[in-house]
Amino acid sequence: MSATKTLISVAEAAEILGRSKSTVYAALNSLPPRLHYHDVRRRLLLREGLEARFARSTRPRIDKPQAQASEAKSKTANDFEKQWEIIAKIANKTLDSSAWSGPPWSGKQWAVLAGTIEVGMEALDAET
Repeated sequence: MSATKTLISVAEAAEILGRSKSTVYAALNSLPPRLHYHDVRRRLLLREGLEARFARSTRPRIDKPQAQASEAKSKTANDFEKQWEIIAKIANKTLDSSAWSGPPWSGKQWAVLAGTIEVGMEALDAET
């Protein structure tokens, strides 16, 4: 009688693990199986050590908070504007704005503009 108390169903295992029944079934039916039935005929799992066995064989949940690498500093709106001011200075030195009419621009003009911004961003990276 005590042996049946340590055996649990897939639904109970899913509730204990905080996962869906389909996740537990996927662990049972994967090749090679990540979990095993203790009683195959009645499809019951051994309760003892279930969390450890499941955790060893399963990747972490996507909604579980993961440790993130700390960023050097977060950028404020003021920092963002300063960066674009530096890029604009470099772009104004590179481009002759009097030769450009107002938008819409051709594909070549957009390419030149994108290239100029890229050069400005490289100069900005070199400064910092």
